[in-house]
Amino acid sequence: MLSLVASAGIATSWNKSDKELRLLGNRTIIFRSADNPDALRGANASWLWLDEAAMMTEETWPTSIATLRRQPGRAWVTTTPRGKNWLYDVWQRGGADYTITQAKSTDNPFLPSHFIETLRESMTSEMYRQEVDGQFIDPIGAMFQRHWLQVVPRAPEGLKWFRYWDLAASTKTSADYSASIRAALGDDGVVYLDGGIHLKAEWPDVRKVIVSTMHSEAGTQVGIEEAIHGLAAIQELRRMPELVGVSLRGIRVDKDKQSRAMPWAARAEGGKVRLVAGAWNRQFIDEVVGFPSSLHDDYVDAASGAVAMMAKPRVTWGFA
Repeated sequence: MLSLVASAGIATSWNKSDKELRLLGNRTIIFRSADNPDALRGANASWLWLDEAAMMTEETWPTSIATLRRQPGRAWVTTTPRGKNWLYDVWQRGGADYTITQAKSTDNPFLPSHFIETLRESMTSEMYRQEVDGQFIDPIGAMFQRHWLQVVPRAPEGLKWFRYWDLAASTKTSADYSASIRAALGDDGVVYLDGGIHLKAEWPDVRKVIVSTMHSEAGTQVGIEEAIHGLAAIQELRRMPELVGVSLRGIRVDKDKQSRAMPWAARAEGGKVRLVAGAWNRQFIDEVVGFPSSLHDDYVDAASGAVAMMAKPRVTWGFA
């Protein structure tokens, strides 16, 4: 935006620290993050724009429109829907003062011809309706369905396996579990998930399980999420002489849980995900079909991480 304003020759100053852009005609544009809605208070505005409003908290809307003390007092909201959340409710009951303009990604003539097809292949049909068609959908049950997750006696021989560990932030909270899944891709494009582990324990006990699993799964590449205690865990494991030759890497997570789950959810809907039979199957399926509204999502994160490892550059760490 700053480059556009500069090229148009209508800017008089830009205060980077205050994030205020002054224009000709004594007009000022104030930029604020909505991460903290209270930071939006205090301005006397004639117009406001919330971008990606569905990602904001509910109190953002009343807090922001309370600043419209000058004429014409208009607000614009642009967003990709995120289920039928507060934004949907506000516009449903808004009356004559509210109007909705819905646009699909497919309406954009400047997108590459293959882009939409790529999105269609990487999303479930429900999420495609939300992300591409711009529709408000009910997210409950939209991510996974139980009949998508088929259990098979075993995976084909000779597959390359990737195991991902999602470590608990703390054992003091009932929602905190450490979880792990390993994944492999078959020649037919089927993703096989195997060896689910789900436990609530202190780090020394979790470490024992990790080490034991590494020994029992020779050749499996192992990834651990770097967040919270993950980085320290990785460093500790790399110092253990008994893990010589184990392929271990830290995984940096930079997307939200639903975005990370989308690739294998799309495969599951297309019949391309199989669970290798084991005692872990029932708990895993129950958690997955409740995602994203269920209390626990540790198994989902673990599966998402394992699937993502198959696609990322394989940086391995050895031991001297």
